[in-house]
Amino acid sequence: MGYLDAAMRDILDTLERWAAGGRRAAVASVVERRGSAPRDAGASLALNDRGEVAGSVTGGCVEPSVIREAQAVLDGGEARLRVYGIADDDAFEVGLACGGTVAVLVHAVDMAAVAPLAAAVREDRPVALTVTAGGATLGAQRVVAAGEAETAVASLLGAGESALASVDGEALFVHAFAPRPAMYVFGAIDHAAALVRVGKLLGYRVTVCDARATFVTPERFPEADELVVDWPDRFLRAAPVDERTAICILTHDEKFDVPALLAALETPAVYIGAMGSRKTTVDREERLRAEGVGEAGLARIHAPIGLTIGARSPEEVAIAIGAQLVEATSSLRRRAAVGAGSASVIE
Repeated sequence: MGYLDAAMRDILDTLERWAAGGRRAAVASVVERRGSAPRDAGASLALNDRGEVAGSVTGGCVEPSVIREAQAVLDGGEARLRVYGIADDDAFEVGLACGGTVAVLVHAVDMAAVAPLAAAVREDRPVALTVTAGGATLGAQRVVAAGEAETAVASLLGAGESALASVDGEALFVHAFAPRPAMYVFGAIDHAAALVRVGKLLGYRVTVCDARATFVTPERFPEADELVVDWPDRFLRAAPVDERTAICILTHDEKFDVPALLAALETPAVYIGAMGSRKTTVDREERLRAEGVGEAGLARIHAPIGLTIGARSPEEVAIAIGAQLVEATSSLRRRAAVGAGSASVIE
């Protein structure tokens, strides 16, 4: 979430700067996790030939050992796969005392590939960096555009999920750099301003839309990526929506939110939420049924919007919505991992 490629994305600017300066670098990435561990697959740490470090693989647990492995690669050693786990004799020595197991792939960075990869990310073009995670070509890298991706890689790229994939019987780790997913926030109210901040924190490209031009201003929403003056339903019928899109309807006015919900239900958006009291929600559901929406459609709508955590202020409500959004998108990530095929490097 922050979308799932965020770990490698976070160090990409640093790698690009190192490459422009003629530096060499090695990268260590978590390629598989079992049980409890501080970071997910894709978490990455980079070390350059001046001893500078960027990123993290476990938030400190095994960093000293991983940095030693990366230095060995920079000194001319081969790529290597290192498994850290509580059952290992050296588990407490390296500090992984949380009970899980992680596989970390350490390899030299193909510095020539960094600039095109960074350019694609800046331009919001979907691209993947695949790294061979086993066999004689361990550590081999390839930058793959969306149109060139094998089915397993495309599945991960479509969901923005970084994970192991099985391609022609070979284990590849896929760093998936998907464009930021869209979050559409309808209703230019105080809750929307707080939700913009949470959406940006989670890695979304956030659009605020309201039919009332007076309220849709940069002064009120300085962090939004896009401000649109339009009726929500009309905007939604023309806006790009895919299965990673979040639609948050905060208008709390039936003349806006019922048409907007009808338009939202025509899309594959992973998340549709609508603000309102429980009475408002019941009344709105009756109006939607009258428009022909069935129970399956109603079940797609998170209403009242946000997890029930006792939120009251706009900021608290925004956090509740963000938490519910993370919960809703977890199934999308699981489906992407299944579509990538079974691959494991932990024995």
